[in-house]
Amino acid sequence: MLLRRLRASVRTVQDAPLSDDPAPQDESVVEPRTAGVRRVAGGARSYLRRYAWLLLAAAAALVLLRVVEFEPPTQVRVDDAPIDLVGDAPPQAFAGPLDNPQAVQLRASLRLYPRSDLDVREPDPALDGRARLLSQPVVTTIYATQATLDQTVRLGKLEIDLGLIGTPRLGEATGKRTPALTLEHELTVTSRRTRRFRAPERALHLHTRGTLTDLEDRPHRWVFVIEDELFALDLELHRGR
Repeated sequence: MLLRRLRASVRTVQDAPLSDDPAPQDESVVEPRTAGVRRVAGGARSYLRRYAWLLLAAAAALVLLRVVEFEPPTQVRVDDAPIDLVGDAPPQAFAGPLDNPQAVQLRASLRLYPRSDLDVREPDPALDGRARLLSQPVVTTIYATQATLDQTVRLGKLEIDLGLIGTPRLGEATGKRTPALTLEHELTVTSRRTRRFRAPERALHLHTRGTLTDLEDRPHRWVFVIEDELFALDLELHRGR
């Protein structure tokens, strides 16, 4: 009796269908849900077609504001070919004999060179002739009186500020020779670059102070580099005799 019951149970298990398919859902529930999804998708496509121009305009504005940076055209550069630079500052000459025998003139010449690898530590007519004269102001003062030379040079979005303070002093008289002149000075060179929708970037490139001699015989030169551009500043002194 027990054996017959076990055989019946085995047959019942073997005859049962093995299927992982879920139970069929009620079509009355599935169809309304699918129809709702189709209505939402159709509405989204209609909205995109209607306002596609607005989305394109917003994308273009985003690209212009955040991706594209407007830069001025690169400056004309000089290499071995005979290319002339335009836009140089007008050269300024020293005056002739000055009315006041104690009068002194200072001239600061700022030049931009065609390449940053040039050796311009000493004035060279050949190299200086290929450079671009950016500024050359001349100021007049008298012994023991401070003179100030403030210049701002703009190269595209880059602005270079030069501040030079000089006080000429007369040296001690030795025999019949005219006493030599010395110049107490302080020089500061800074730059700032304007950026769209950003604060200007400022940098200090040169700051020096001290006493210079022999300026009547030869200029004193400072050389510095700003953003891979090579500059030289020559300071000269002239007095009326």
